[in-house]
Amino acid sequence: MKEQNIYDNKDFFLGYQNLRDDLSANELIEIPQLFKLIGNVENLAVLDLGCGTGSHARKLIEKGAKKVVGIDLSNNMINEAIKNTKSDKIEYKVMSMNDIDKLDEKFDMVVSSLAIHYIEDYDTLCKNVYNLLVDGGRFIFSYGHPMDSCAILDDYSKNYVIINDKKYFLISDYNNEGKRVSHWFVDGVETYHRNMSHLVNGLIDAKFKLERMEESSVTDEIIKLKPKYKEQKDHSYYVYFKCKK
Repeated sequence: MKEQNIYDNKDFFLGYQNLRDDLSANELIEIPQLFKLIGNVENLAVLDLGCGTGSHARKLIEKGAKKVVGIDLSNNMINEAIKNTKSDKIEYKVMSMNDIDKLDEKFDMVVSSLAIHYIEDYDTLCKNVYNLLVDGGRFIFSYGHPMDSCAILDDYSKNYVIINDKKYFLISDYNNEGKRVSHWFVDGVETYHRNMSHLVNGLIDAKFKLERMEESSVTDEIIKLKPKYKEQKDHSYYVYFKCKK
């Protein structure tokens, strides 16, 4: 299964970089909640799936991880990660998540931040992650919320209607899982929608023990910084999973 390498598209990568330079939902909502779930990483060997520009890998080392291996399909991402990283405790590889079964080492923890929705075969990925972990190791990741990804539309702005200044999202294709092709900076961006039961059961079928599942939320402080995120008071952008081998 060939994974789309959209981050090596020049226009897409530039748009993404500009987005992450702002106070994005990732910075204000997704990342703090993900790292709260990750918790203590002192003296752990960690694999970062879809490591991007290496910001999470660097943060994990700052928090005491003994080693981080970051993989990403994009040369743009890995080149940027190497440029911004000083630590010799971090190793980056240009690699698809579909190929992690080829790694010949074990990890205490596998983490991933909003990357797994690019993978077609989620169930095999869960099994491969399980096999890469030591006994008692943990898999912790964030994922675009299924209520947010379900609509089969090429324009996200058509994914909702506004009534009395409030967004109401379309969920009629929630159980129609599969590829979604949309415009995000460029046309033709491919992701994969799965309903919540699939996300949970993929972990259970891989023999993981699910320890925690959370949905994103916003605080009043976040809304003051970015008023547009007030819609997340009653609509989650992200879902998080923490499970144990």
